[in-house]
Amino acid sequence: MPKHRIAIVGAGNMARARGRAFLDTGRAEICSVAARRAQRAASCAAELGCGVFCDDFRRLEEAGPDAILIEVPHRVQDEVSIWALDAGYDLLVGGCLASSVENGHQIVEMAARNNRIVEAGFQRRYDPAWEEIQRLVAGGELGAPVMAVTMALWNPNPDEWYYDQEASGGMPLTHMSYCYLNAVRWILGRPTTVSAMANRLRNTAPGRVVEETCGALIGFENGAFASASASYIGPEGMTDPQPRFVCTEGGILPGEDSITVFHSGRSEVHTFANEPSPFVRQAAAFLDAIEGRHKARNPPEDALLDVEIAAAVSVSAREHRTVSLAEMR
Repeated sequence: MPKHRIAIVGAGNMARARGRAFLDTGRAEICSVAARRAQRAASCAAELGCGVFCDDFRRLEEAGPDAILIEVPHRVQDEVSIWALDAGYDLLVGGCLASSVENGHQIVEMAARNNRIVEAGFQRRYDPAWEEIQRLVAGGELGAPVMAVTMALWNPNPDEWYYDQEASGGMPLTHMSYCYLNAVRWILGRPTTVSAMANRLRNTAPGRVVEETCGALIGFENGAFASASASYIGPEGMTDPQPRFVCTEGGILPGEDSITVFHSGRSEVHTFANEPSPFVRQAAAFLDAIEGRHKARNPPEDALLDVEIAAAVSVSAREHRTVSLAEMR
């Protein structure tokens, strides 16, 4: 079978990492790279074995791609996604589905109307360790899920787009959903409510993210909840505590390429060190999806939930109340 031709919008580190992941499947080639600065597009293309690049994503059509990988700031990502779906391309979007609930709904509707595959870039769902957590919890092997607890601290450059409220869509969407709410809700079930607090104490210039640091309680329809904290303030040398899952008859601690499972008064470590990277596994799953015309693990109607949760976090923190996710739809 001929290799799938993948065009890339974006030329940063993540565009290169995901581009290499496609190459590592052995089933794809990079046919063109578009970035705002042609020099960066050329560098990225060369690194990925491609000689075609441009500074306008609309010119990617000239290379005849089968699908498009998008790795750009979220507001620009919306524009590219809508153009690509209108042009009839399948999409792997590097992070969250969209920068806003409104744009997310538009992408969901366009994907359905045009029969296009859209996969959001939450590769943790393809991490073998987290797959095993999902299997254990969803299968009831540790009893009913009770709660999950996560914390994610990060120090992005305040002059880059991550810190720009409009370009990023906000910290809860850009950072908290990625670390680790998307994966947590995949494991715990359907979320229903959000209660959050937030502050902005270090980078307070106009246009910076509104919620620089945030803590949220996410309620699920099965009675479980997730306690998630995330911040753009990460003290140097301070590592994040491990996420943890508590069930009525046991619990799980994810580690680096492993998980520790606690059950019946004992613990055991499951290791996954020799597995392909989650990025490669997601790239392969996306190629399977476009070949078979079926959904992968982060389809747009599911990924829209992450955008709705982030919007609910902002409303809850601003209005000091618990928010039903039904309000965000």
